[in-house]
This record gives sequence, structure tokens and C-alpha cells, in this order.
Amino acid sequence: MTQAAGKTVLITGANAGIGKDVARQLALRDDVGRIYLACRNPSRAQAAKAELEAATGRSIFDIVLMDVSDPESVRAALPAIDGPVDALIMNAGGSGGDSPLALTTLGATRIFSVNVLGHVVLLDTLLAEDRLTEVALYAGSEAARGIPRFRMQRPAFAATSADELATVIDGSYFEGRKPSQALAYSQAKYIAALWMASMARQHPKQRFITMSPGNTSGTGTLRDQPLPLRLAAKYVMPAVGLSHSLETGAGRLVDGITDTTLRSGVFYASAASTIVGPVADQADIFPDLRNASFQDNANQAIHRFIPA
Repeated sequence: MTQAAGKTVLITGANAGIGKDVARQLALRDDVGRIYLACRNPSRAQAAKAELEAATGRSIFDIVLMDVSDPESVRAALPAIDGPVDALIMNAGGSGGDSPLALTTLGATRIFSVNVLGHVVLLDTLLAEDRLTEVALYAGSEAARGIPRFRMQRPAFAATSADELATVIDGSYFEGRKPSQALAYSQAKYIAALWMASMARQHPKQRFITMSPGNTSGTGTLRDQPLPLRLAAKYVMPAVGLSHSLETGAGRLVDGITDTTLRSGVFYASAASTIVGPVADQADIFPDLRNASFQDNANQAIHRFIPA
């Protein structure tokens, strides 16, 4: 492909839902010249590429086959990315399938691996190769500071040490406790937000933003959840103002990489009482997110599970 003038963006989980609409919205901007669609499934990636080209009238999309739950898959995919990346959007994630607390070969839970571990390898490698020029964005979640109305509890730890956070990553946190997929998801998103803030302090030349898309309709996030919850998400929540459109949710991530007034190291998501609407600094709601020691502990804990 001959690259058009403009910035290069890499989006994980780009073949459907929020990631795909982020790609669509970015392709409509004159300042974007190339978009890498990082996807696991080749046929779905090709279908998404064709649909995006038809929707935007632009042929600026390249496919990169990458499974972010597998760090080796991430490393193997990187040579297919030509030159520097101006903006990285770490959007892929989910509930971890039907066995979210099962362990991968690296000893991390599936839910943590798909949401965090591969993205850490991706970002680390781009930085080590001096290939990230401007901004990295992680798709966070209000679950990281708790969502009381959905009975999603706020992550809480005795000391928030690296050892304690590592028990989340390897699943041993739930030894002697009732396993909770919802809490494991909240903990993964919390640790990821801390990690991004740690990266912001280590790399002041780039920006590191955590941005929640909010409660967004039309995604596959709840595909592994019980039918009543999926039906409520599709029909009830939009009707009562507890979710917003796919375009709105994706637009938050687009804003995250294009709005230079957003501060590096900050986790932006909905106000405390909601999961939609204008975004705010989540450390004003959950002060632990501002703790530099907690941030560095999260970074250290994550890297225990990443082979050199």
C-alpha cells in the first residue's frame, strides 16, 4: 500500500464493535493516513476492512493478525507494522470467555491476559524500538473504580503491593474466596489504569491516556454473559439512559488520542454516579489511582508474567 499523508494509528480488536467504529471515525479525518487493524481472526478482519473501505471511501487499512491474549502472538505480529506508529489504541479485551480464571501458559488468568498482558508487550516493544511517536491509549472501564448500581465492587487491597497485585494476575487472589468474574474484570482494568499512569511518568515525551468508552450498546463485551443481562444491555439500558451509542463510545477513544488537552497519565471515564455522559478524572473519585507507588507496583507485578 502507498501510504497517504497523515498519521499512522494501530487499533487492537478492530474487526468489530468499538474498535471497528474507532477505525471508521479516524478514517474520516484528513490528518489520518494509515490505520492498522490488529485482529485475531483473518476472515473477520478481511470483512471489517472491506466494510470500512466502503463506509469511508478510503483504502488506508492494513490488517495485522494479532492475539493480544498471547504475548508471543503480539511479538510475531510486530514486523508486519511498517515504520513508526503515531497513535496506539489498545481496545481489545473482554470477559475472558467461559473460563476467565483459567491460566495461560504464562501463569496469568485468561481475563487478565486478554485485557492487559498482550497490550503491555505491544506497548513495551514499540517504545523499546522507538516506534511510538505521540500517544498510547488504553480502553479502560468504570468498573476499575466500581459501579455500585450494577453491583460491581471497587477493587480493594490491603497494601496494593506488587505481590498483592500479582495475585490478581495469577488468580490466587480468589483462593479461599468465591470466584467472581466481575471482580476479576474490575481488578484487571484497575491494574491497567495504574500501569498506564506509571508509563506516563517514565516516558514524558509521549502521552499515555486511559479512556473508558462508557457503557456502550452494540459491542460484544457481554457475549459470554447470561441471556437476561444481554437483553437488558440491548434494550433496557438504552431506554433508561444507562448506555449510549456505539458512535459515542468509540468517539471517546478518538477524543483520547486527538484531544491534546487531555493529560498524560490520567484515567478518564464517566462521573461517579453514572456510566455515560461527560468524562472526568477518575482519581477524583478513587484517589488510589493517583498513588505513584501503586502505579509502579502494578507495572512491576505485570512484568513478572512477561518473559524477557
